[in-house]
Amino acid sequence: MDVTFRQATIDDALFIARGFQMAMLMEDVPEEHTRLFAEKICEREDVLYSWRNTLIAEAEGSPVGMVTAYDGRYYRGWRETTLQLVKEHLGVEFSGMEDEAVPGEYYVDSLAVLPAHRGQGIGRGLLQHAIAQGRELGLKVTLAVEYDNARALHLYRSLGFAPDGNLFIFGHDYQKMAITPCL
Repeated sequence: MDVTFRQATIDDALFIARGFQMAMLMEDVPEEHTRLFAEKICEREDVLYSWRNTLIAEAEGSPVGMVTAYDGRYYRGWRETTLQLVKEHLGVEFSGMEDEAVPGEYYVDSLAVLPAHRGQGIGRGLLQHAIAQGRELGLKVTLAVEYDNARALHLYRSLGFAPDGNLFIFGHDYQKMAITPCL
């Protein structure tokens, strides 16, 4: 299978919304909420889950995976806008969350591959692109992973990520992992 990678467009908003839900293990969300998330959040440019922050993996002309990543200096402003829109349009409020990203980091926020395409190196390819982007910017590349997600931990370690603290986000504890920039 030939996989290509491309920058997302606004037309990918629905796939990005579904990818975010997969990454957050929220695959049972009603379709109407997914569409609202796509329309009210992913189609914007000033939010965490914007199409502008996303790379798409395609196979046979269709999206099969995505990674959303961004410069941590924008995190606080984008997070505030994102969480306000989630509250406004979906009626969900998140409080007590730590900052996932800070200035000086390139944060890999969401990574998802469609179930039928997992185990084929697509997630690795998406992460390699994100790592390259972060390094190009001279930033430390970071991400968060659940402590018991052995498969993801193995992938991240194989790419050079190492433990870099703990995070409490979306009501759960996560391990933060990082790759420092090449000097």
